[in-house]
Amino acid sequence: MALVRDPYFWKRFSTAVHRDDQAKTQSQLDLEQAIKKQPDSWLERERQKRKRSLICGFIIFFCIILAVTGGVVVWWLAKHNWLQSPEP
Repeated sequence: MALVRDPYFWKRFSTAVHRDDQAKTQSQLDLEQAIKKQPDSWLERERQKRKRSLICGFIIFFCIILAVTGGVVVWWLAKHNWLQSPEP
């Protein structure tokens, strides 16, 4: 077997191996994080859907209440002539 004559060969070799190990470790961490972000089970996904639909329902409900309240206030102001400027 022939010996490597380049004095920097082993430095480059060890650097390449180290980078390869880091890349493998990083890809494994990325994969684990991607798995953790997803819900673990069907039941957990259903709970998230229910929570999201309840929040959306409350937001829609409060928007409707706000619109109705605004309409009642405008109607009451118009009925009592508060929207018209006073006559001199």
